[in-house]
Amino acid sequence: MKKMAYFEWLKIARDWKTRILAIGFLVFFGTFSLLYRQQEVTLPEIQLRGEYADAQQIFRLIPESHFDGGLGEEVQRTLGRNATLIGLNQYILGQQEGNTVAGIEDVVSDYLSNGRELAENNLFLHETTEFESYELLKEVYLPTRAEVEKDLKFYSALEANGLDIEWNPLASSQILIQQVELVTGVILFIFIALLAGDAFTKDQVKNWSVSQGLPIPWKKQWRLRSFMFWGIIWTVTLIGLAISYVVSLLFETTGTLQYPIEIFVDGASEYIPSWQYMLLVIGSGMLLSLVILLLTTGLSWIIRNIYLTILIVIALYFAPAIWNSLPPLTAWQPSFYVNIQGILQGESAFQYGLDGLVFWKLPFILLGIWLLLEISFKQIFNLIPTQSLGLQRRKIK
Repeated sequence: MKKMAYFEWLKIARDWKTRILAIGFLVFFGTFSLLYRQQEVTLPEIQLRGEYADAQQIFRLIPESHFDGGLGEEVQRTLGRNATLIGLNQYILGQQEGNTVAGIEDVVSDYLSNGRELAENNLFLHETTEFESYELLKEVYLPTRAEVEKDLKFYSALEANGLDIEWNPLASSQILIQQVELVTGVILFIFIALLAGDAFTKDQVKNWSVSQGLPIPWKKQWRLRSFMFWGIIWTVTLIGLAISYVVSLLFETTGTLQYPIEIFVDGASEYIPSWQYMLLVIGSGMLLSLVILLLTTGLSWIIRNIYLTILIVIALYFAPAIWNSLPPLTAWQPSFYVNIQGILQGESAFQYGLDGLVFWKLPFILLGIWLLLEISFKQIFNLIPTQSLGLQRRKIK
């Protein structure tokens, strides 16, 4: 077995395409933080500036007469308080000192308290259905009730861990999160397709008898090469992530790997530390990539055309888009689970109206696909002619 593994590894490692792809993706992953810093990002302070303008604009849109009476006056006071809270938080973010500003804490309070009060005010405004301009409030001013409840959970998670609000979207920890999501998305499928798309196509041209089961069973080669490609992909990816993170530390603020990230659990949003989120994403990506590699390596024998194999594998990532036109049948449909971030953050559940799209189903679905691949390719291997069935080695004249 060791000799077989060594022989298979030499064939992969000596392939110029493997070396070029590994080096190319390593350079891309390792320099990602530098590339990411070149794009224009909107600072949270600027976003709050826009919210402050909206808070001022709502007073011009609502007729003054609607603020008459007990309810109208209460809504007016709440809207005014919201504008003040947004302005205070904008100032806090602009100072880049954390949740408050040293020396004037009594004036500006702190970001989390202000944010929590703002969210509670918005919940109150959602209850003022008798207010004459209630529909206008909902349409142009109020975030949805679900978004307000997410904000409250977010502030609670920050407070529970004793964390400051992150004012810098280019902090090293924030860039790392973005990169982890990138490398487990369409980039992963591209890497797999380019690396394994011709895994056995060349064998059929250069080493026919070996790829037909002599002296190594084809099924063992299929598994072995898939695992070797998997090892190459994740070695390159993890080293690239580490290099990129270290490089970003030289140019940006560090941020924190405890920063809360939203995930979707049992029909509701929860917040977990970013390091846990990244472990979930990477772990899910590793499981998904192994199954896709088994499929890609097998297709390289069946199709025998690297370009078509690459097209099919990359198209798998975009397969869920078909359910924008067709009604989805169940939350257990495998095509949904190629989008790891969409499943983890609940975007897929919201998009397709399926609360059952949750990340804990991913391992079970991938296990089912793996077993299906094993059964399918076992039948395909039995149909491949070998020397025992009369196949003779080709003679080159």
